Amino acid sequence: MNRFKLSRLTSNGRPRLVPRSSPSAALPKARVRASAVGAALCALMLVTSCAQTESKAPAKGVDKDVSKALAGEGEVEFLISDGLTENALQSNLLAKVVNALGGKAKLTPVSDYAVMSTAMSKSDNMIRTDFWRWQAPDIWNKYVEKEKSIVEIGTSDYPGEEGWYVPTYVIKGDKKRGIKPMCPGLPDWKALNDCADVFATAKTGKKGQYMEGAESWAPFYGDQQRIDNLDLNYKMVYAGSEPALMAELKRAYQRGEPWLGLMWRPNYATQVMDLTRIEFPKYSTKCWGTTYACQWPETVIYTLGSSGLKEKHPTVWNLMQNYEMPAERLAEMQGYVVDDGMSFEDAAQKWMDENPDVWKAWAKS
Repeated sequence: MNRFKLSRLTSNGRPRLVPRSSPSAALPKARVRASAVGAALCALMLVTSCAQTESKAPAKGVDKDVSKALAGEGEVEFLISDGLTENALQSNLLAKVVNALGGKAKLTPVSDYAVMSTAMSKSDNMIRTDFWRWQAPDIWNKYVEKEKSIVEIGTSDYPGEEGWYVPTYVIKGDKKRGIKPMCPGLPDWKALNDCADVFATAKTGKKGQYMEGAESWAPFYGDQQRIDNLDLNYKMVYAGSEPALMAELKRAYQRGEPWLGLMWRPNYATQVMDLTRIEFPKYSTKCWGTTYACQWPETVIYTLGSSGLKEKHPTVWNLMQNYEMPAERLAEMQGYVVDDGMSFEDAAQKWMDENPDVWKAWAKS
């Protein structure tokens, strides 16, 4: 059972989905491409990292052989997209763990997958924790399969999922909250037009409203094509950013109102709210990228590394093989950011302070 309660999420008005230390996170180019202003230049130049976790003396109880090995292997870099909570938290956590074990790690901002792949292919010490392969097949084919300059370290402990979502009470109602079903034909996409009036707003008139984050996301997900080619009586509305999208969902959920919009897993909102994904026609490569009249592809989230990482940094490689981040654990750290207003760095440190036995075990052979 989810240990988070709705009251935690909704207690203080609009949710804080990015920490106070990351104002640039509200400026995403696309959901998978969010980054700090100027991060691309920093990553492309491959100079001293724009953000760094300082190396300190090993933490108490750390195996001396591990510390010695890490110290001799040199510095590793975790590539970070500050606007993506799951990536920023894991990058901060892993950099802190390496440093606490006696090694040296830093955070290097990257603006998108193209910048990431260029940097990783020319180094032997870089790691990216969350690569959604279907979103960048050309990069995978070039760098992982053909050049082999980037290698797969492992996959996440949770699946990645994106699509159109509604609060489950829209379909089933919620007796405890006095909410009656509003569109019981969902999640079948064919019921959407029957319920267009349910999702209609002042911005959309008689059409139903479908909400995305930033307008620049639209071409990437093909939502307008999906609406047109499935003849849906809906209009696109943009919240403006990922935090604004979350705030709109949270506000509707808090009030028990209908809401239809882009959402994904892993995500703090999908952990603490009961949401259901619309079931579109089955995904196919023929559909995606052309008509988009289908569901998002199911995806595995990969952890990638520079091809020389295993040879040059075997202790870090071993740590990454042992690294575990189930969705519940990730949500716990996300809660520190969303509910408590912590920075990604402080949230990672809080989790480490509370779970020393867990992260120390990652370094064992």
